Amino acid sequence: MNFKKSDIKKILIKINPKIKSYIDIKKINLINNGLLDSLMIIRLIAEIESITKRKVKIGKVDRKTFFNMDSIIKFLNKWKLTQSMI
Repeated sequence: MNFKKSDIKKILIKINPKIKSYIDIKKINLINNGLLDSLMIIRLIAEIESITKRKVKIGKVDRKTFFNMDSIIKFLNKWKLTQSMI
């Protein structure tokens, strides 16, 4: 499963409904603007693990991973690619 923006949007809105107004703004930094905090990131990772039935290696995740929709999707699709190679 490749993650699409719509998939991630649904998860993010479920985690923080306030994010809906900002999610499509390309230059918005979800973390710096207070739309995504550490607990929300943990919930996002838990949702992804639940959907994929695979663990996300926390060592591969950093603050930049969750700056915006594009960075989240880039990480997830790269992560899925490496997971399928194992």
